Amino acid sequence: MSETVPIDTLPGHGAAFILTFPGLDEEEAGRRLNELRGLGVDAIELRGRHAVRGYPIMGKGHVGIVIAARVGGHPVALKVRRMDADRESLEYEAERLRVANGVSVGPRLLGVSSNFLLMELVEGPYLSNWLKDRERDEPERVRALLAGLLGKTRRLDEVGLDHGELSRATRHVIVDGGEARVVDFESASTARRCANVTSIVQFLFFNRQMRALVGRVLPLPDGGRLISSLRRYRREPGEASFAGVLEACGLSA
Repeated sequence: MSETVPIDTLPGHGAAFILTFPGLDEEEAGRRLNELRGLGVDAIELRGRHAVRGYPIMGKGHVGIVIAARVGGHPVALKVRRMDADRESLEYEAERLRVANGVSVGPRLLGVSSNFLLMELVEGPYLSNWLKDRERDEPERVRALLAGLLGKTRRLDEVGLDHGELSRATRHVIVDGGEARVVDFESASTARRCANVTSIVQFLFFNRQMRALVGRVLPLPDGGRLISSLRRYRREPGEASFAGVLEACGLSA
């Protein structure tokens, strides 16, 4: 199912509750429509692999839901702040996304208001599903994609932005255009010690499901050696120790 709904007709549509998820608040929905107009949003698109009340969406979290939308006829991603969210604005997340964008990580930030975050639309399979579809004769393709992913987490470490969800990154890494994209920075912080590289390595090589998927195509690293390399990186998070992590993972060029 896929449907494009112009925002001017959204109030009379069954999916109008999406504006004030989890329930419909007509007064608040009217205010939020004005926010959308201010951001240049023409329409929303009901499509995606997740669903709320039978309507397909791109994603759902504790702070907001993500839907596809249109700005000037171009597809974008639109995060809608939930009415029951534990924060009053999406400005905080936008600031963290700006930091990530500064090192070419995350979907590109296009606009923000109190209740909406407008971003580049990142589409593709979750990393685990992408790995399921890889053949055993594709080791270089898998190695290059995973090395690129670790490089992105390294850049986040360098700028002091901890993603916060990469040790359980099932829905936080999407493969789009042959590239692993890190998404969803609602839990990101510059106030805690960064653990992006450590977390993504744990997810890839110590999570049982992911380890099995990677192991279908690549030789699995020695666990003890990998742990030692991560400890060195945590003590001295420099280029040399990061290169050691890549080597221990079997992802060196």
